[in-house]
Amino acid sequence: MWQFLSNLRWQDGVDIILVAIIIYQVVLVLRGTQAVQVLAGLFLLFIAYLVARQLEFYTLEWLLDIIVKSFVLIVIILFQADIRRFLSRMGKKALAPGGIHPPLTTEEVCDAADTLASRHIGALIIMERYIGLSEFLEGAIRLDALVSKELLVSLFWPHNPTHDGAVILQGDRVVAAGCLLPLTRNPNLDPTLGTRHRAAVGITEQSDALALVISETSGQISLAQGGKLRRDLTRLQLRQALRDLLEAPEQNKGKWLEKLVRYLRA
Repeated sequence: MWQFLSNLRWQDGVDIILVAIIIYQVVLVLRGTQAVQVLAGLFLLFIAYLVARQLEFYTLEWLLDIIVKSFVLIVIILFQADIRRFLSRMGKKALAPGGIHPPLTTEEVCDAADTLASRHIGALIIMERYIGLSEFLEGAIRLDALVSKELLVSLFWPHNPTHDGAVILQGDRVVAAGCLLPLTRNPNLDPTLGTRHRAAVGITEQSDALALVISETSGQISLAQGGKLRRDLTRLQLRQALRDLLEAPEQNKGKWLEKLVRYLRA
């Protein structure tokens, strides 16, 4: 053991730390998704390949050999959404580490959510952050209006053409309404949740946006972020959560070690 440690270079230590960070980030991205089950299936195929090779099942070995040799391509095809989400998060942290200033419209959003919840009017409000959501504006009703409680309530009013879609906010502007969003495939999500909640989780899995959901049946206020859903929030809790998530914390201050710790915790 001592001989091994004495031959260890500082480059080896840095190498191990970098690999550990990459593996940790990959685990965070894949945790709670169907990708874990797919990886388990691929691992079983690899075991079957080794068994077939050992027992000299030539036909089965030939078939599995094709799959094993195309492993990298198969992984890219199957996990393209997860890979894109991982790279987007890495790019966000690298290019915009300091966060953004809270929008001046947080109070308007909270007031609108409180009004919609009290009247059991379903709503889905997406607040864009660093990663752009332009691809989800396709086919939506384009707007360019200052965010206000009255506007948000009217967009989700029953029988309004934009009632069933999502509203996307960029800063203090409403840029589109009636947007269609991807639904999450997380098998661990509560099966009683409807399309709005699944769309809220889905868009936050693919971006760093915040998704505010109002349940039409229960009137509950929920907030999705990073693929996770916080349910049954009060107006005060929602306001505090938005301020905590949208405020630019003091991430640019401190020593490099403190920044590294904050990065890993993020």
